[in-house]
Amino acid sequence: MPQPLLSVVVPYYNVEKYVGECLDSIAGQTLRDLEVICVDDGSADGSAEIVRARAAADDRITVLVQPNRGLGPARNAGVARARGRYLAFADSDDVVPPDAYATMVASLEETGSDLACGNVRRLQGDRLTQSYAHREAFRATVRRTHVREHRDLVRDRMAWNKVFRRAFWDRHGLAFPARLYEDQPVTIPAHVLARTVDVLSDVVYHWREREEGTSSITQRRLEPGNLRDRLLSVRDTAAFLAAHAPELKPLLDRESMEIDLKVAVEAMPLLAGPEREELLALARGYLDGVAAATWGDVPALTRLQLRLLQRGLIEEIAPVLAYEEGADLGTTTAAGAVADERRVRVRPRGLLRRRWYADYPLYGDPRLPADCHDVTGELKLAGEIDRVAWREERLVADGRIWVPGVVARDLRGARLALALRQGPPGGADGPRLPVAAWRVSARPRDGFAVRDDGATIAFTADLTAALDESGEQNPAVPHEGLWQLHAELQARGLRLAASLKGQVGDEIYALGPLRIGDGLWLIPSIGPGRRFRLKVRQAKAAVTACAIESGRLVISGWARGPAADAATITASGSDLMAFPARMRDDGAGGATFTAVIPLGSGDFGEGGRRLVLQRPGGSGTPLAFDAAAHIGGTTGPRRYIVTRSGQCHLILRERTDIR
Repeated sequence: MPQPLLSVVVPYYNVEKYVGECLDSIAGQTLRDLEVICVDDGSADGSAEIVRARAAADDRITVLVQPNRGLGPARNAGVARARGRYLAFADSDDVVPPDAYATMVASLEETGSDLACGNVRRLQGDRLTQSYAHREAFRATVRRTHVREHRDLVRDRMAWNKVFRRAFWDRHGLAFPARLYEDQPVTIPAHVLARTVDVLSDVVYHWREREEGTSSITQRRLEPGNLRDRLLSVRDTAAFLAAHAPELKPLLDRESMEIDLKVAVEAMPLLAGPEREELLALARGYLDGVAAATWGDVPALTRLQLRLLQRGLIEEIAPVLAYEEGADLGTTTAAGAVADERRVRVRPRGLLRRRWYADYPLYGDPRLPADCHDVTGELKLAGEIDRVAWREERLVADGRIWVPGVVARDLRGARLALALRQGPPGGADGPRLPVAAWRVSARPRDGFAVRDDGATIAFTADLTAALDESGEQNPAVPHEGLWQLHAELQARGLRLAASLKGQVGDEIYALGPLRIGDGLWLIPSIGPGRRFRLKVRQAKAAVTACAIESGRLVISGWARGPAADAATITASGSDLMAFPARMRDDGAGGATFTAVIPLGSGDFGEGGRRLVLQRPGGSGTPLAFDAAAHIGGTTGPRRYIVTRSGQCHLILRERTDIR
């Protein structure tokens, strides 16, 4: 019998509801040269009958039967029977997209890498969503890489989104342990031991979320046997990394502390006797091996819970968990009623080295290190623009800024600044135009005041001051582009920045482009995440006067750059129309122009045509319309309207019915 290119191992146990769909998805792969090794791990439902029927219809499917030993031994049994040059695994309740194996095998054939892995979607009923665990690692295709270079692969812990080169598998004696959480002790070492790995952004696996829901899964994860297997899995993986790739261990430790050890925290108060002692010893042994710097990377409230676990202070854990569930951590709303007992209060400590501490339970307890409550690295700046108004040809924003949990008096002396930025909050890249700056104090200042709640700072700022057309404030920064209003706070021990959100219903967004200078317009809008955005349009040519008279549209305006002979005004459309334009130098490096457009010379249509200044040999310059009001006129039975688009361009429209 010829050797198949790929072997796919599919253990199954009491999955009659799903196994048929799983096998159909594998049998329907565009890669036809494969074998499927199905391992019956002691199923007691109708799964075996469904699998036997598929095997009878497709000679590529083989069935092995064994007593129930668990997923790891079942996979190992399948591997022992597999004959393919490549090896893959699928869980019997999941689905494999049609091109998955062809994509991964083709990549390995091309690159010679030891394993290929791909992106994953969660399958919830008929709906597919991106798997959070695989989002970052598989954002882009990167071939011939390695987990030491592509470190997000530390989170790629499952076996089923991969194809392994069989020679690589055998060379390193890879095998699954006989317990739950069996993937990680194999996949993470495989990533480290591989010469190179192919990372594919293609979706190669649909990971099902079973219909019984999360409540039963949540309950099972707190069972002693389940928790024991979880802790053994992370312990063994951490030990492997400590020996073979110590630079990757902190990444695994942080992930394990926030997920796996957090489960141990939740379970420990529910346990007693020898079970608790065994599991506590496993958890403490793992935490004792975590570097101090990694502890600092974990959120403070989780850090507090893990320190209680590490020190065996089990009776203190339940109150802290209850506090976590009921506390208002203030991450999304204004500080407001800081007296509310559920709201976390954050206070500064230290003179030479200021740090910020949350009043979580057990603050100051001598049994715990102080860093259990240190939230300095977790504080966020937040802010909203309550109203944007057009006042005397100035764009003025009224809003508020706060640091959740912090009262303004603890920020006394801090520098608070507003700036228009292109780029991420606080980033060094991209232009920055300063808008306003204050020193935080209890005394109101021009455009600045602390509100009665004692935590929110109100501001009023003129955004147009940063966009002076002359460029005197920052001549090196181009005005045109999309800007966001950022708040920036510098205090002792803090350096925070945030882009401010706007109000969706604010009337300013219905006004259209706002002119602030010769050919300079502002277009306020709301972007993704309700962030306030300010689009600045700087015209290269604009119409400053126009009139409809005697069946003609007469326009005049200015253009940047020198005048040109034989210039024209063109009207966009499938049948391009062109009209002569007269240009003259203005003596300051620019030009003026005039043009007459006979309105009966063509069909301008109800959708309208954009007018463009065309110099000989040039690409054409759209004409901005330097007026807010529409201009209309009639010629016989037709009515013509000159208006402005959302991008400030002049549009000439025609209507034939004026009655």
